[in-house]
Amino acid sequence: MSYEPENTWFNYCLDLDPHKIEEAITEEFIVSNGKRIHLDIYGKEEDLKTTVIFIHGTAVYSRFYVEFLYRLYQNGYRVVAPDLPGHGLSEGRRGHFDMNLLTATIFDVTTHVIDQFGEQVVVMGSSLGGITTLYAVANDDRIKAGVCHNAAIFNEGAHHKIVKLKGIYKILRPIVPVFSKIIPILRLSVWIYLDAHNLVHDKRLIEKMDIVLGDRLVSDKYTLKALATQMRAPLRRPIEDIETPVMIIGGDQDILFSVEYMQEIFDRLARSKYKRFEMLPNAPHLILHENREESLSRITGWLAEIL
Repeated sequence: MSYEPENTWFNYCLDLDPHKIEEAITEEFIVSNGKRIHLDIYGKEEDLKTTVIFIHGTAVYSRFYVEFLYRLYQNGYRVVAPDLPGHGLSEGRRGHFDMNLLTATIFDVTTHVIDQFGEQVVVMGSSLGGITTLYAVANDDRIKAGVCHNAAIFNEGAHHKIVKLKGIYKILRPIVPVFSKIIPILRLSVWIYLDAHNLVHDKRLIEKMDIVLGDRLVSDKYTLKALATQMRAPLRRPIEDIETPVMIIGGDQDILFSVEYMQEIFDRLARSKYKRFEMLPNAPHLILHENREESLSRITGWLAEIL
């Protein structure tokens, strides 16, 4: 299974040539929890010391971030970008997961990367992927560093802090954990609680959100099980016990993740070596798109220091 030239992800390239990017990518599948997981690998055949495993955000898939990932590769990092189970080209019921499944998937991707390319592995993610990065770091000591574009600890009431709910989901939220046990596969649109057009400021990107809404590879309905895990899943170890270097990065005008909440999580990383907190001024939620080069500069600068 592979992308064809007319596929939607070409539209997510604003500044770079998607045909040139495609030449740098090798597609592979691994098996995790009995499901085929799709990987994009940037620079597979090259002699690169560090591999970055990149985890995409809610509903989308890895090539939504294609320009950022390509530029990360151009900065000297091999990039392995999985589509999470039930997303993109990976197998699994669409939008049906819990945090145990996500962290197990990233563990298996990490094992594959170590076997293929060596032990210098960094995990990085955006939005839900940034949260999953924190959970992966808490789960796996093999990871040398974690870069969280946004973070949260779900079983500590994070869902009260990271999304300003309105409409029907505000009414439904209190009953989601209960009904997830009765009808776990019932699906609700993620756009009930995420306003795609307010995740960016740039008019070009606002227009691209309409393409995202119609992308056949976007998993825009999450099951009650997936929603419930984002209300109650604990880290495998207390955040205060994480020793792995962690960067938390975000935008100070992010409508989902407040600077105050990100600072709270960062401050609790008491044992994280060389931790770093970066907030980009006047930046929205999708900083890896709208503030790509500044984000790259801060992330790669930090990685160069600690690795």
